[in-house]
Amino acid sequence: MALGALSVEGVAKRFGAAAVLDGLSLRIAGGSFTALLGASGSGKTTLLRLVAGFEAPDAGRILLDGADMDGIPPYERPVNLVFQSYALFPHMSVADNIGYGLRREGLAAGEVRRRVSEMLALVRLDGLEDRKPRQLSGGQAQRVALARALAKRPKLLLLDEPMAALDRGLREHTRSELKRLHRELGTTFVLVTHDQEEALALADRVALLDRGHLAQEGTPEDLYERPASLAVARFVGEINLIGGRTSDGGTVEIPGLGSIRVPARLPIGSEVFVGIRPEKIDIGAVGWPATVTDVAYHGDRSVYRLALAGGVEIRASRPNRTGEQAEVGESVGVSWPEGAALVFPK
Repeated sequence: MALGALSVEGVAKRFGAAAVLDGLSLRIAGGSFTALLGASGSGKTTLLRLVAGFEAPDAGRILLDGADMDGIPPYERPVNLVFQSYALFPHMSVADNIGYGLRREGLAAGEVRRRVSEMLALVRLDGLEDRKPRQLSGGQAQRVALARALAKRPKLLLLDEPMAALDRGLREHTRSELKRLHRELGTTFVLVTHDQEEALALADRVALLDRGHLAQEGTPEDLYERPASLAVARFVGEINLIGGRTSDGGTVEIPGLGSIRVPARLPIGSEVFVGIRPEKIDIGAVGWPATVTDVAYHGDRSVYRLALAGGVEIRASRPNRTGEQAEVGESVGVSWPEGAALVFPK
C-alpha cells in the first residue's frame, strides 16, 4: 500500500461565529493526486492548513497512514506545503533554498548536496543553483519551491493554488510538470484550487467542497458527467438548465417544447431542471427549431446562444470547422444524444 494515505474524520473548524468546516469527512488514498476544489469560502484552504498543522480542528481527527496528527506541530509532520507565494528566501541561492529544510534537520553536508542535486535534476533546474530568486522566472521560482518541499521526502505534498500567479501558457506547462513529478515520485499530492479546469486536468480524484461540507468526491469524469447535485453541476463546467415537470414514462414536460426522455425516476409532477452540457448539443437541420441569437468565437470552438420556443435559451459549443459555422439570425435544429440530459430536483 502506498504511503501518504490521509483520513479526515468529522472535522469541524470555526472562526468566531462562522463554521468554516462542519463535520467534514474525506479519505485520500496514498500515492494519489487529489484536488480540493471549491469557491472562495468553501473551506478548502482551511482544510489544507489543518492537515499541515498550522491550525487545530475544533472537532474530529486527521490521520496520516493511520497516525493521529493531533498535537503534532507542522515541523514534525511528514507533510510539506508549497505556498501560493512560493515563500523563497530572497537572500539565498536556489541550491540554498532547496537545502534549507535538510540543513535544519541536521543532515550531513554531503547528503544535503546529494539531495539538492537530485532535486535540481528532478525539476529541471540544473545549472541555476547559484541564482537568487529575483533572477528566476515565475515558473522557475515555483519549481524551486516544489524542489524544496520534495527534498525532505514527505509522505504528503500540499499545494496551495501554486499556479495562481502564472500566465496561461506557463500554467499549461507547469501542469504537465506537476503530473510528471507525481508519476515519478509516487508521493501523495493534494492540490487546493478554485479553478475547475485545473482540478479536472491534473487530479486523479476531485473533492468538491461547498460551505464547509463535501459536496461530491470522485474522478474528474464523475463530477463532470455524473454530478451528485445541482450545485455540483453548476460549479463544475458549464451547463444549460431548462425548467420542466416530470410526467409518466420517465419523461419531463418542458413548456413550449414538449416532452423529453430522461434517466431519472422522480415522482410524477415533480418540478425539475433538465441539464445539458453545451458541448453535447448538436446544431443541424433536425431537432427542436431554434434561432441563433449570438456567436462568440473562441479560436478552436464557438459558443452559440440559441432561442427555442417557450422562451427557452441555451448555449451550444462546437468546434470551428470550415463551412460549418452558423450565423446570427439563422434558423437551425437543436438536439442532443440520448442519455446526455441530467435531471435535478428544483
